[in-house]
This record gives sequence, structure tokens and C-alpha cells, in this order.
Amino acid sequence: MRILVTGAGGNIGKGIVPRLHAAGHSLVLSDVNRLPDEPPFADLPFVQCDVQAGFGLEGAAQGCDLLLHLPAWHGIHSRAKTEADFWRLNVDGTFWALQAARAAGIRRLVFLSSQSWHDHYGKYGFTKQVGEELCEYHRRNHGLRYVAIRPADFTPWGDDYLNRYGARLLYGGVDREDVLGYVEAAVEHLGPDLPDGGSPEALIVDAVRPDAFTAEQVRDWEDDHLTACERVFPGSRDLLERYAIDVRRRPSVVAGGEDGPGAAIGYTPTRHFGTFLDDLRRLDATGEPDAVRAITCPY
Repeated sequence: MRILVTGAGGNIGKGIVPRLHAAGHSLVLSDVNRLPDEPPFADLPFVQCDVQAGFGLEGAAQGCDLLLHLPAWHGIHSRAKTEADFWRLNVDGTFWALQAARAAGIRRLVFLSSQSWHDHYGKYGFTKQVGEELCEYHRRNHGLRYVAIRPADFTPWGDDYLNRYGARLLYGGVDREDVLGYVEAAVEHLGPDLPDGGSPEALIVDAVRPDAFTAEQVRDWEDDHLTACERVFPGSRDLLERYAIDVRRRPSVVAGGEDGPGAAIGYTPTRHFGTFLDDLRRLDATGEPDAVRAITCPY
């Protein structure tokens, strides 16, 4: 497919563009800022424009089969950005991108939404609810097929690998690689043309981590979190104590359905607190605990 990727220079854009390019898709990239001067970005068509105004998007969309719309201010920007900032990028930007897609005859969309949709009277979640409503409006009125991906917290974690990344996987966090997997699977899901007739498809997919435990297994977690964690993840106690990983709160259980949260698009997430512990155990075996604490976020 030929895919227009808006927000190609953002967190997800920088991760998904190489994946889609490697999968053989033809890409047109768009962002308000210049993109990295390195493959594959430097080798792909690029249209520099601001989705908040929309100028240039119609030309970028010509000949494309699918719109992958990524730009947004997120929860981590709440203090720095005003309500007007959130509206202009998250709502106006989505509106103009969809208008450009419609004008170019694009009938397929992957929209990056958020679990903050559930907090739809918060500054961020409200704009994501409106964004999804814009997708639905274009489905009902203009025949658009879409998948809206709602990631949980995959915020870059700075220099705290052990708690801001690792422990977060117990409390609603999702690994960025899994978020990229959900997005790529959504693109592939929309690839085949559907038979004429009936309503265009609309899917909402919760991009969350898989559960490595049941609610019953963590019910008494806060009574003795080290023992409870050892029961669920054998061999974890030593690592938790040595690296001061804070898991005192009871973990959250994701309601992903019987077939898993990504079943509708054929994706199975793989990263959770247990896989983090496996990675930490391998790093710990090198005998360099200071090196473990010095790990910084690669994205």
C-alpha cells in the first residue's frame, strides 16, 4: 500500500516508519519539522506541513491508499500546553488530515488515540474522544474504514529504567515495541479491500500489555508484595531487593477479552513485567549493577 504518515517525526512515527518500509509499503511522510537525515527517512517522499492548518496535506495524500495519523500533544504535555494547543493539534489537525484524505480518495485510516479517551473530560482525553468522533463521522458520511488504536502509557522513561519503565509494566504501562506492533497490525488489517455492501468497518483496539497474572493471584499483593511477586514471577525477590524496584502497590489487571486485546487485528502483545525481569536478570548476570542503573530510554 501507499501510506501517508502524518507526524512521522514523533515517537511512534520514528518507530513505525522503518517497520512499514521494511514490510514493503510505499510511504509518504509528513511532519511540521524536518525528519532525520538517515535511512529510511532520507530516502522517502517528505511533505513539510502543519496539520493544524492543513495546507499541503491534500497534495501529500494524492495517490495514497491509507492515512496513518499520529500527531498529538499527550498527557505529558499537559503542563506546558494549553487547552487551545491541545485542540489545535489533536482536533483541528485530525479534522484537516481527514479532509485531505477524503479529497484524495483515501478510504482507510489508522488513528492513534489513547487510553486517556476514558478520561474524556480531561484536557487530553477530551481531544481524543473528539478525534475518534471525527473518525466515526467520516465513516458514516464518507465511507471511511478505520482502526483507532488506544495505547496505554508508553511515555519515554528518561534515566529510570528500573521503575519508570520496568515497574510501570505492572501498573498500566505498555512497552513501546508492542504499541508499534499494534499500529503495524492495524495497517495490515486494513490492507485487503472489503466486498461492496454493508457499513464500513470501525474498530477500537486497546493497545495494552498482556496479563501475566489473574486478579486472584494478586489479590493479597499489598499484604506482602515481595512474596506475592515471587509467587507470580519466581526468582524476582532478589532482583526487587537489590535494585530497589518499587512494586508495593497491587498491580492492575488488563481486561483484554478472552482472545487478548489485539485479537481483532491479529496482534498479540508480548512484553510485560515478567519479560522485563528476564531482561534485567540477563543484565544482572554481567556483574555490573551500575551499568543497569545507567540505562537510558532509547526513544
